[in-house]
This record gives sequence, C-alpha cells and structure tokens, in this order.
Amino acid sequence: MQLARIFYPVKTLGPGNRIGIWTVGCPHSCMNCSNPELWDEDPARNIPINRLKQMIGSVTHPIDGVTITGGDPLVQPDELAELVTWLSQHVSEDILIYTGYRLEEMQQSKNPSIAGILQHTAVLIDGVYIEEQNDNEPLRGSSNQRVHFLKEEFRKRYQEVLTGQRTVQTIFQGQDLLAIGIPVKRSADSLSEKLAEHGVNYTASHVEPPTNKPKRNRIS
Repeated sequence: MQLARIFYPVKTLGPGNRIGIWTVGCPHSCMNCSNPELWDEDPARNIPINRLKQMIGSVTHPIDGVTITGGDPLVQPDELAELVTWLSQHVSEDILIYTGYRLEEMQQSKNPSIAGILQHTAVLIDGVYIEEQNDNEPLRGSSNQRVHFLKEEFRKRYQEVLTGQRTVQTIFQGQDLLAIGIPVKRSADSLSEKLAEHGVNYTASHVEPPTNKPKRNRIS
C-alpha cells in the first residue's frame, strides 16, 4: 500500500489518541489542498500490508481509533479493504476515513473491496474540498463535505469533536514541521505573518490544480 506517513498519537482528526495513516495518490486536485504533495502515486512508497500491521502493532499505548486520509485512500481500494478489516478486528472499530468520493458512488460500486471498506468503517467524511465553502467547522474542510456515521454507536463519541473548534497539532520531524488536522481557512497567510514577526521569511503558496492532470472522476 502506498503510504506517506503513519503517526501516533493523532489528537485532531477524531476523538482520542488515534493512529493516523496518510495514503499516496489522489485524482481530485482540489484548489488549496492541504496535502498536494500526496497527489501523485509513487511505487517507491509502497509498504506491504503485513509490514504496516507490524508497525501499528508496535504501538504500546492505548489506541482510541484510526484515521485514514491522504491523498485519497479510495485510490487503493483492495489494499484499504484488507487494512480496515484487520484494524476493526485487532486494533479499533472506530475507523474514520476521508475521501473525495461521495458515499453514493461507493454504494453503487460493484467492487467487493468497496463494500468491505464500508462494512468496517465507523465514520466516513466524503466530498472534495472546495475553498470557497471552507467554513472553519471541525473535522471537515468545507461545507459540501458530509460526516456519515456508518456505525451509529459512534455518533455520541464524535459529538464533542463536532461541536468544538478546529485544532491542529504541530510536530517537528527533523527539519520538517508537520501540521496535523484541518487547517483554518487562510492559516498559511497567518503563519507567514507570524514568522515574519520573528524575522523568518516565508511566503504562503496557494495550490492551483494542474490543468494537464487527467482526472479519474469515478471509482470502479
């Protein structure tokens, strides 16, 4: 499975201390995507599912849930189905998945892996990110995106998150600064202003979708 990173504990993408998994590959090319570096598929980032299971199994602290984002995890449906089946049986049934595809597309798919994903997903947040509809609500990036409780028993657990505010974890990894969470609208501009106050020259870039990138608009 092509992955960019795995992190624990993620505290900003669902309730509790969670495993965060970022996949590689996304066909949607959303304007001002927070992870444009994960658009292109990259075979060099392939990690065998068994190795991924070992990595997750090495976490010795309590795991309250798993959040899978990207990229778009649905680009790799067969691998994702195998992963979420194992996660729900051995790690946590609280599995939150972000995807640019709509739930209706997934339900209409004839791919048995898609059905398996839905069976083992507790919460699905669907729809592409639309910059003009970014309303700073928690968990989702823009108001067109929907929060689906595929396992109703988890609704109450998420209410505190959904009625709160967006929060972002900042993590240093060597020379890199990772921001984990749904960023507040125009947060990059605010960051550049704050860094300038400390003498750091930083220019916020606004990511435009490439005009020549072929789009895969439907899942199979």
